[in-house]
Amino acid sequence: MKRIVVSVALTLGLLLPIQAHAEERTDWLLHGSDTDLQEINQKVSPFTREFKNAPLGEVQLTQQEVEEIRTHYPDVSIYPNREYGVAEAPVSPAPPSQITYPKRFTLINTTPEAIAPYTGKGVRVAILDSGIDGTHSKLNVKGGFCALPKEQCAQGAVPYDDDLGHGTHVAGILSAAKASNGTMGVAPGVDLFAIKAINSYDSGRTVDIINGVEWAINHNIDILNMSITTNRNDPALKLMLDKAYTAGMIIVASAGNEETGDLKDSVQYPAKYPTVIATTAINYNKERFLEASIGPEVELAAPGVDIFSTFPRALDDDGKKDGYYELSGTSMASPHVSGIAALLKERFPEMTNVRLRSILANAAEDVGAKGRDKHFGYGLVKYPAKVDEIPMMSQYTQNGRVVFELSNANKTTTRQLKIEDRTINEQSPGKWETYLLPGTYKGKYAIMTNTGKQIQEDILVKIEGASYKDVSGSKWYSPQIAYLMDKKLIYGFEGNLFKPDRKITRAEAVAIMGRAAGLNGEKRKTQFKDVNPNSFASGYIQSAREKGLLGGFPDGTFRPDQPVTRGEMALLLQQAFSLQYDAKQKSPFKDMTPNVSSYQAALALTQSGVTKGFPDGTFKPQETMTRATYSVFLAGAENPSLFK
Repeated sequence: MKRIVVSVALTLGLLLPIQAHAEERTDWLLHGSDTDLQEINQKVSPFTREFKNAPLGEVQLTQQEVEEIRTHYPDVSIYPNREYGVAEAPVSPAPPSQITYPKRFTLINTTPEAIAPYTGKGVRVAILDSGIDGTHSKLNVKGGFCALPKEQCAQGAVPYDDDLGHGTHVAGILSAAKASNGTMGVAPGVDLFAIKAINSYDSGRTVDIINGVEWAINHNIDILNMSITTNRNDPALKLMLDKAYTAGMIIVASAGNEETGDLKDSVQYPAKYPTVIATTAINYNKERFLEASIGPEVELAAPGVDIFSTFPRALDDDGKKDGYYELSGTSMASPHVSGIAALLKERFPEMTNVRLRSILANAAEDVGAKGRDKHFGYGLVKYPAKVDEIPMMSQYTQNGRVVFELSNANKTTTRQLKIEDRTINEQSPGKWETYLLPGTYKGKYAIMTNTGKQIQEDILVKIEGASYKDVSGSKWYSPQIAYLMDKKLIYGFEGNLFKPDRKITRAEAVAIMGRAAGLNGEKRKTQFKDVNPNSFASGYIQSAREKGLLGGFPDGTFRPDQPVTRGEMALLLQQAFSLQYDAKQKSPFKDMTPNVSSYQAALALTQSGVTKGFPDGTFKPQETMTRATYSVFLAGAENPSLFK
């Protein structure tokens, strides 16, 4: 019998021709603030489509308009609208089964007897793929959505119908009712939904995929299966998947079939993203499918070789026209994981996606090297008859923000997380948050369980984007800069420079503080004779003056280009963020007495955890500040719990 390999390979290519004429318009996706996007929509080019869950807009632009946006809207990210495709493959007939349920069910402990009384009932599961054949007698499709342009949706009454076949095969693995030929789905009781994002020509774009994910968010989908892969990072898609994961969705995707024997990391996107459970394929002997991608992102393994499942009768050309095909690939593995996740969701409806994900990992059978490895992840997925959860760390990123969450934190006595040897503060039991500049970071977490078991694991954090040439992620002040950049409170300079050692002026300090405090920054005339009304900081300076946050000098000047001192900074931040202090506490600084104008402000910053001063016990109020040190103070004042 010929073995067929299917993984829905997504062929990427920029839609922009290499040599585009100025008048030619091509598709792009823009990500930025609502204000910037609406202004571009009105002044540059109207949007074809907008996405609210992640501020994205689809738009057609000329190359000249692209450059205009890059020049006048530096905070707007411009992403290519990539093209996706499904590799077409012939199919071969499968022999009739001689057992009452698929033999792979014994591998993953999902026989009807093992999972009873659970079937996934009431759990909302969506298959984002080529659609689902709603006329198949063993598939009960509750509804769906065609994320493609109207002309590319399936013809007929149901636009999300499957005119390719792949989505129907995946859906059957997950939820098909029992058939006389021995086939059935892992969780036949789920509420099944079809999201058609791949058309009959094996094609779909970034905008179609994120359109489908947004539909899943808006329709409260519990589990999203994505048996699709691409070898290129797609930031727009990652944004929407981050939103879905934050909303509580379990996301499962195929790791890809890109291993060529060189044993290099080859996990594909979107499985490569930390919000997604990357699934690899094994055969009935628990051996990895030879073509299955490998890499540190692989989380679970599942059956994916010679899988017999549902298929549209209209596309059934194996001579039998019975609506069933046999296919192989990581595409076939991921719905096994999604099905078990649905069983657990029905069994534990109040559990978060993070906790359910940890159960899947902890219940897996270790079939490779001891512990998690790049071939099998945590091991072969299994439905656990008994759930004995142990603490497990997960992470997700949003731009420069990184959140770590430890499941079952109540079962631990001590917890510690470090990134590049920097200890990260625990925001609440089992939850950490930090900010990182673009780059790859190594970390480690260590815990002690209530039973005395020590658990320690290395972790890897990847932040996409271009890093500053003059600020490495290992600098002591880099988290605060990343935080302010993420909040759009501070900006860099041309040439991808931050200039951390440059003295920060009084004007810059007030403008940055003003953004953080939400002051009116509209440029206008001020009460100070040396502040140009057209200055970038004029509005913030005047607003701060009106609110009593700052004063000028006796000669009526503000001296905007003069470097700000530590004392001035302390006064400014105390007023802006209403930092309180206990006057009964003695000042820790030997160079600060009540006669110093910034004495109380320095106390407030110290008692709030913003600063400890210098090792020699001084505050040095007259010392000028750099952009790096000011970033540390401002971030600490704006979010003291994060940067204590």
